[in-house]
Amino acid sequence: MSELKKRNLTLGKQRKDEYVNRLLAFQKKDGSPDERFLDKLLIFALIEARSCERFKRLSEGLQDAYLQNFYRRFMESEAGHYTLFIELAETYVDKDTVRRRWQQWLQYEADVMKEIEVRGDRIH
Repeated sequence: MSELKKRNLTLGKQRKDEYVNRLLAFQKKDGSPDERFLDKLLIFALIEARSCERFKRLSEGLQDAYLQNFYRRFMESEAGHYTLFIELAETYVDKDTVRRRWQQWLQYEADVMKEIEVRGDRIH
């Protein structure tokens, strides 16, 4: 918030996040508690991984050195979150199961990305 105030900017109205809602629709709602737990961790990992990618692009595309570093730090933080969720999944669920389900998530997400509208107001 301090960066927004410093630049005399305000946050816009929060919008429904179609990407996240589509991911939530794919998660297992039946099955074992371990399967549901794994899906929650993988949703979090996927969201953080994509945020990391977007912050990386932002940091690389700016002329302002301060803002480059600002977004670079966000990228590093999101990368840490992404790997933490994967590590947690592999701590509590068999690694082969995690990797197999992760591939299913990646394929599902690829399909979602072909279907949803590209908008410039999404960052996380």
